[in-house]
Amino acid sequence: MHALTKDFFGKFHIGTYYLQANARTESHIKDLSDCGIDLVFGMNCDEAALDLFHKHGVGAVAAGVVPGWFGGNGDNAGTMCQRNSREKYVEGIRTFSDHPAIIGIDLGDEPSSADFPYYGQVAELVRELLPDKFLYLNLYPSYGMLAANSEAQTQKELGVPIYREYLEAYCENVELPYLSFDHYAYTSGTERLLSDLETAASCCRAYGKKLFVVLQVNSYEETVFLSEAQLLFQAFSALAYGASAVSWACYSAGWWHNQVLDPEGNKTQQYEKLKSVNQKLRYLAAEYMKYRWVATERTRGGSRAEFGAFREVTASQDALLGKFQNEDGGEALFVSFPDDRGTGNRSLRFRLEGGRQACLYRSNGEKETLSEADGVYSIMLAAADACFISVH
Repeated sequence: MHALTKDFFGKFHIGTYYLQANARTESHIKDLSDCGIDLVFGMNCDEAALDLFHKHGVGAVAAGVVPGWFGGNGDNAGTMCQRNSREKYVEGIRTFSDHPAIIGIDLGDEPSSADFPYYGQVAELVRELLPDKFLYLNLYPSYGMLAANSEAQTQKELGVPIYREYLEAYCENVELPYLSFDHYAYTSGTERLLSDLETAASCCRAYGKKLFVVLQVNSYEETVFLSEAQLLFQAFSALAYGASAVSWACYSAGWWHNQVLDPEGNKTQQYEKLKSVNQKLRYLAAEYMKYRWVATERTRGGSRAEFGAFREVTASQDALLGKFQNEDGGEALFVSFPDDRGTGNRSLRFRLEGGRQACLYRSNGEKETLSEADGVYSIMLAAADACFISVH
């Protein structure tokens, strides 16, 4: 793997779809950077906009460099090799005009598992020709293209009857160092998001891949604006399952309603919400990225959990406990409360084995060494908040 790519996958990334032509002034792109976005997917090779991306530290994942592919409703499943020949990829790259803001190349979106063997060949070919670029391929969620899909339609799109089989087929055929999928919880239901995260995270652990997740900041219904708590629920749930990149759909016009920018390119109420959420992710990621995901346990309020040095872990409400380790054997917990409507505070109590010390990282950037009372450590979090606790 190229050194630049290694460095890329060692960092936490926040991305978004899309940046339309009326949102590419310098003030727009500075706002994008200030919002905490460092990757924009689906960009064309607009040199003026890319110059501004480079100036403000935003990376572009370029579409249109190589032939596009979208699995859609599954009618084209298994035909990618016939429609997108290897020669078309070579020609696209031959005529590609590089730019320092372009860090990645978009290979396609939501393919059928029937196309994974050919995608493996495509990824190898493009990697050989563009070794310093991040190659991006995003997968279906468990429901396929639409949350309203019937079971038969979902299977037609995925190409297999079970979602885990779909993700495993990707991992076995496509040698990219990550697995990316999208899931829009406020069309499918929040429980299904957590189920998909569990499935994807376990596949990543089994195959040694990073986990990338695409979430929603927009709304399916025109009269609804997602709350900051709903954005936090999605993002913190992804981190609880070890995600090292989170992307938001959509920043400007893409699909559905109530993007971060309106059709005229003006900020909506989603801008400040997303900026706040992204800042919290950045604060936590600084320590979080030093660890790798091991497992996630969903606990009921009052029930106990154990992980390594963490003993008798008890939350006052239902909680997500992401269990992490680092290369030196250090252990950590990512703690969030999967509640996008609640108010008030939540508490977590635990004991530590072997006289070890706990350090707490909060989403507001605060760091503190925890003190115990009668051998028990105790913390308080707001309903939609999260924290990272490491032991040394």
